[in-house]
This record gives sequence, C-alpha cells and structure tokens, in this order.
Amino acid sequence: MKESRVNDIFKSDPRDIKLKEIKTENPEEFQRRTYMIRKKYIDLIDRMAWWDRRDKQLILDEALDQFFKDKKVKPYPKED
Repeated sequence: MKESRVNDIFKSDPRDIKLKEIKTENPEEFQRRTYMIRKKYIDLIDRMAWWDRRDKQLILDEALDQFFKDKKVKPYPKED
C-alpha cells in the first residue's frame, strides 16, 4: 500500500513550507543552531504548527520554556 502524505489530502504539505520570518517575536533573540531531534517530535511539531497555523520555531520555544520553567540551571564555572 502506498504511503500517503498530508498533501494527498490537503493542497500543500506543511513539511514542505519553508521557515517564515518571525513576526510575533524579536528575531534578534533567536540564534540558529543545529540539534538532533527524534522523528516523532518533528512530526508532532509539524502537525501542531499546521493545525494551529503557527511557526514551528515558536512551538519549540514554548515547549522549552515549559521544560525549563521549574528547573534551576547552574551557571558555567568561572575561569581564573
């Protein structure tokens, strides 16, 4: 059986949409980095962005805010 993609149902596949400029946040606050993310989380972020009509970057930002909300992260040690 052929694997179906979202664009088989809709006009476009949200995974094919390029990152748009962030309008709701200050772009200067963001820094481009490359991290490995599990495929299941990529799919969940893509689908949530599609249905909520939001940037993937902002969804990931909210998830990280929630994760670090109750955490106390130590600063790097000072070098002498």
